Amino acid sequence: MMRGRLLLLVFLALTLVVLGFMLTIAQRAKKAKQAIGPTFIYARGADAQKLDPADTDDGESVKVLNNVCEGLVRFRSGTTLIEPCLAESWQMSADGRVCIFALREGVMFHDGTPLTAETAAWSFRRQMDPNAPGRPSGASFAYWPALYSDIESVRPLDERRLEFRLKNSNAAFLANMAIFPAYLVSPQSFIMHGDGMQRHPVGTGPFRFRTWQPNERIVLEANPDYWGPKPKLARIVFKVVPSNASRLIQIQTGEVHAMDGLDPNDLGVLPGEKKLKLCNARGLNLAYLAFNCRKAPMNKLAFRQAVAMAIQKPALIQSVYRGAGEIATCPLPPVIRGTAVRLDDWPFDAARAKELINQLQTVVRPVTITTNDAFGATIQIETNVTERVELPRLTLHVMTNPRPYLPNPTRAAELIKNDLEAVGLKIAIVAKEWGSHLAAVRNAEHDLALHGWIGDNGDPDNFLSILDPRSARVGSAINVSFLEDEELGRLLKTGREEMDPAKRAKVYDDVLRVAHELLPLVPLAHADDMVVLRDNVEGFVLQPTLDVRLGPVSLK
Repeated sequence: MMRGRLLLLVFLALTLVVLGFMLTIAQRAKKAKQAIGPTFIYARGADAQKLDPADTDDGESVKVLNNVCEGLVRFRSGTTLIEPCLAESWQMSADGRVCIFALREGVMFHDGTPLTAETAAWSFRRQMDPNAPGRPSGASFAYWPALYSDIESVRPLDERRLEFRLKNSNAAFLANMAIFPAYLVSPQSFIMHGDGMQRHPVGTGPFRFRTWQPNERIVLEANPDYWGPKPKLARIVFKVVPSNASRLIQIQTGEVHAMDGLDPNDLGVLPGEKKLKLCNARGLNLAYLAFNCRKAPMNKLAFRQAVAMAIQKPALIQSVYRGAGEIATCPLPPVIRGTAVRLDDWPFDAARAKELINQLQTVVRPVTITTNDAFGATIQIETNVTERVELPRLTLHVMTNPRPYLPNPTRAAELIKNDLEAVGLKIAIVAKEWGSHLAAVRNAEHDLALHGWIGDNGDPDNFLSILDPRSARVGSAINVSFLEDEELGRLLKTGREEMDPAKRAKVYDDVLRVAHELLPLVPLAHADDMVVLRDNVEGFVLQPTLDVRLGPVSLK
């Protein structure tokens, strides 16, 4: 009897242990499930290049950095109006040359480094001073000469106040401080990772960097210590899906929650998809054909005029954009133009284009002919000889990945190639994935290049940096036409320093007139911005700068 009771007690004890163990497992599973939370998958056409905000200039990298890093100020969601971010407030001097930012208290970088005036200053000093720590080998910091070179000094006044002094007044200063090259990163990130900091961003944003599988995905996780409203997503996956068609299929099947780079040919599919919704707006962007003006014959104005008159822009808009874009007649998109100038576009005129090409192929050179006169004496006669010189086959560089300003790059390249060959040119298309294309044109390897610009801050100075001589440095060029015109440089400098909006608009009228005459690039189109979402996505706002802010986003 005792033995039976003992066995019963042992059985009950074992049962309780097993039940306790199962309960523990269930509790852990529940916590794990809660920790996992919603994962948001964003599909895009190409991978990021570098995740160092000061040393990148491609949109795919910026989409990730928008969620990891922050600046002293930012754009109010859905606009290009400035509002506080890591700085609670700021004071600008009357002459526009001194600005003091008051930083928020209690903000921490993802590695635990406190935000102070000193740690904030580090992100700017490393761009200003070639000898400062925090410069990965090979870093170009391409945006600094184009947008920030007026900054003379950055110094902490105390723990919470940071002072900027400018060499000249700059009307775009605050707008420039809201874009990604002015995002702050932790000084410890360079100490920890060295050159590898470009693949391990450490900011203050609502999400922390987790992993990067090149050409596949970048994973971010929620920052539980974020100073602002806590993110509603547990993690974000930026997924690389190069094919437009594949991205559309994946969002139709629910494999991803959002996608960009929609092929306009697929716009007709969306009305029948009840689980999908389209966010679209007029784009703050430009697709253009750049001439490498360091090479012949691109350095000849007559050649550039011929190319401009050979391109059939209406056909390009119809075939590539399918109504989701408009013809560009100048570099500035209508949504930010704000100027009175009205420029007539270069007309389509294949006959005149052929005539100009023929003139370029006709070379007249002086020669000396030795002969005898009527009396048999040897004489020399100076005359001219006309020769025909064939122009070389020219390369037309194009990215293979869709861009917000160019949804079908290879189709656009084929159309332009056909137009140019119709007027007597020989064209070879050089198609590369986005990162390789960007490197090639920045290194001036192209003759012609299909390229583009997405406005960072809605200010003309930012947009027209594609014309600025300061931005034409081989290896880190933003001005990939490489036309270093003194008059354009002078006008752009005047526009930056003019604080009166009306006077500033007149300066940019002059900039556009000079650019139209010199023709370093052919403006092609302004595309509509488009992002496709699953219907359970809430809180997503299509930003005019195409920043991708996922902190406020949730899944129903």
